[in-house]
Amino acid sequence: MDLSLLQTFAEVARRGSFAAVAREEGVDPSSVSRRIAALEQALGFVLFERTTRRLSLTEAGRIYLDRIDAILDSLTEAADTARDMVASPSGLLRVTTSVAFGERWLTPRLAGFRAAYPAIQLEMILTDAQIDIAAEGIDVALRLGPEVRGTFVAAKLFDVRYRAVASPAYLRRNGRPETPADLAAHDGLFFSLPSYGMRWRFRRAADAAPQEVFPKPALSTNNALALRRAAQEGLGVALLADWTIQADLESGQLVDLFPDFEGSAMDFDTAVWTVYPSRAYVSARLRAFLDYIRDSV
Repeated sequence: MDLSLLQTFAEVARRGSFAAVAREEGVDPSSVSRRIAALEQALGFVLFERTTRRLSLTEAGRIYLDRIDAILDSLTEAADTARDMVASPSGLLRVTTSVAFGERWLTPRLAGFRAAYPAIQLEMILTDAQIDIAAEGIDVALRLGPEVRGTFVAAKLFDVRYRAVASPAYLRRNGRPETPADLAAHDGLFFSLPSYGMRWRFRRAADAAPQEVFPKPALSTNNALALRRAAQEGLGVALLADWTIQADLESGQLVDLFPDFEGSAMDFDTAVWTVYPSRAYVSARLRAFLDYIRDSV
């Protein structure tokens, strides 16, 4: 059995589309379709139910995929193990994280990583959706939030602190709030995400009772980069993660209104985590990436 046909089958099943696999490989969708047809002919049964609107596995296709998945993983692991024994880290590494974190924190560090490991090809998938990293063939995800749980290997990269910030121009027009309670009289810039609300909380210490404040809603958006830009433009006060705005605080584009307070719109104990599927063997390219970003914190 041609191994490449099995790999194509697994990719099509994972992505649910001939076209998606074709785009990734840079070939025509008909080429992928012909490979699946050749595999079906060799096996003697149909793998996919094809309609004009969707592509789905047949019952036989599901059973076959379940059986070959472990085999393909083992072959990939065997190749990685052998390659790591005779060469420096190489191959494709698929990394995913949020759009804002990828733009503000991760991308500026990739030039140094590429200089150290030129044989590693990086694919960076930036999305604010919580994708299934195992099903999507992701090597490692950088996740933001409280402690990550599940059947993955997860390690804290660094803690995240949220700060209430505004531009100097906004503060000149509206005055600087002296305490978090004063924010009730100020324009607030909010995340329009289900887990966020119009309530911000502040505390001086981890064991202190938090103060709740409700700034006046001025703008909401689902994108942290747009929220940062709105704060820079003087639209109001925003509550943003320190990794988003550290350079702005240093340059003076934004002002940390309450340096002695920790802020939150959800959970105070937030962090950035590295998350990857639990496997018996971790490739050298993944180990190199994990070590590099830990050292860059």
